[in-house]
Amino acid sequence: MEMGKKNGGIELLAEEHFSQQNPWGQTVVGWQPTSQGIGGLHNPRGYAILRVVLTKLAEEKMVPLYDQPVIVENAGSIIIAQLGQKIGLVKNFRMVGERILPDAAAMYIKQLNENYLWEELVNSLGQWKLEAPRGLIPLEVAEKGETKDIEKFILKTAKIESLQEAGFRITNAKVMGKVNPNSTFFVHSQWVVYAKIEGVEKSRPENLEIIGNSKLYSLDELRELNRSGEFDDGLTLAAMAMCGLSLR
Repeated sequence: MEMGKKNGGIELLAEEHFSQQNPWGQTVVGWQPTSQGIGGLHNPRGYAILRVVLTKLAEEKMVPLYDQPVIVENAGSIIIAQLGQKIGLVKNFRMVGERILPDAAAMYIKQLNENYLWEELVNSLGQWKLEAPRGLIPLEVAEKGETKDIEKFILKTAKIESLQEAGFRITNAKVMGKVNPNSTFFVHSQWVVYAKIEGVEKSRPENLEIIGNSKLYSLDELRELNRSGEFDDGLTLAAMAMCGLSLR
């Protein structure tokens, strides 16, 4: 996929989206209300957002503090794949961007809301980001009932995601631990997998993904990208550290 241009974007959800289908015949709006809770949504592909109220023990009783969303995900893997002294990463088009009010500081959300800037914000998003291949356990893998061993599911997923997203055929894969991108909002951790690359093929990303080229990077190249601020994916950086790879 050609990079250096805006290959995707996002829009504020509107009524017309509920009746639309994407080019592959799938309903655009796939999030459904959960079976419990006010305002909760889940997507059978592997995600849920629950609106919860945080409580705290005070004077020997639990008292409510404030409401917030929490994100629930199916199990998945982040793969650090190495060939020689190089790490295999892939470009993924993500809906991220710089703050549109860079000087607002603690007033950022307040000013976005008061000045009706939410649509301007979402229209500004969209950047190619350098990442390790990653993904959730595919439903078709879990539904086969091959095993109830979560680690075997994770390693199988790592092989699938590495090949689909980046074209990396991996071997000697092993689970290195788990990482949580933000424990305020994510209720579960995801697994970090380290593997060797035994071959490189053409990637075959899913239709719903916006994925660019994969490439092998030396640690010196990644250190320079990190210093320049271009390489900032938290999951990839944490996974590399867990695998003993330092960008200092």
